[in-house]
Amino acid sequence: MADQDASPSPQRPSVGVHFKCCNIYSKIYINHAATAYTGHCPRCACPIEIPIVENGGSSSKFFSGS
Repeated sequence: MADQDASPSPQRPSVGVHFKCCNIYSKIYINHAATAYTGHCPRCACPIEIPIVENGGSSSKFFSGS
């Protein structure tokens, strides 16, 4: 039996979002270009995008959207 690499895989950056449309909480993840956090409501599929800005952005990890 070969040894398996037990090191944990790096976690993808995410932020929490309260989707007001369906009153549900979910995480959305950074896109591949690292320009925004993108996702959709898990219940009604309403899309959301939170842009990433270098100066003057938010340090918050939780947002509300509809």
